[in-house]
Amino acid sequence: MKVQKAILKLIIISALFISCSKDDDSDLIEQAPQYPMKTLIETGHMELKSTMQQWVSHFEVGYKFKTFKNGKITALGIRVPHNDSYRVTLCNAETEEILVTKNIVSSSGLLSFETIDPINIASGVAYFVSVNTNDYYTFNDSGNAMFPVESGDVLITDYGVRSGTNPDQIMPVQYSKVSYVGMVDIKFIPNN
Repeated sequence: MKVQKAILKLIIISALFISCSKDDDSDLIEQAPQYPMKTLIETGHMELKSTMQQWVSHFEVGYKFKTFKNGKITALGIRVPHNDSYRVTLCNAETEEILVTKNIVSSSGLLSFETIDPINIASGVAYFVSVNTNDYYTFNDSGNAMFPVESGDVLITDYGVRSGTNPDQIMPVQYSKVSYVGMVDIKFIPNN
């Protein structure tokens, strides 16, 4: 009987050590992805005012942003009113370095995202994401300032525009806080 109790104790102790292994700690839960511009539009922060298709001029349009947490951008997206392929660019706005360029095929008014190799994003650093297009939506809030605005862990500071096809992908020099043209977005996953 003493031997059976001793064996039972050893089995219980072994089970406790096995269930407390450190392998469980490596299964970190990834944060939910954030789509800042999509969220702002869906929550009514800004209203759709007009739609432009096949305009005579092209524009590089997008937004400047910072994040409150380190993380990564894993996809770029657009929503434009015409089916075509559009160039989307993500830049470090402080150094003007192009971090990634991706051509994205739109689905006529639907939000279309394309996965990219993850780009590490540092908290507090300014970035700019843009789409080059002559098809776009115009949003505003009846002339009220829309930017800066927080969306999850992202602070959108300005809307920017540069005229032309912009083959050299130069960042905009004109910024606005009361309107937004286009619809380009990021998929941001903050670190835990």
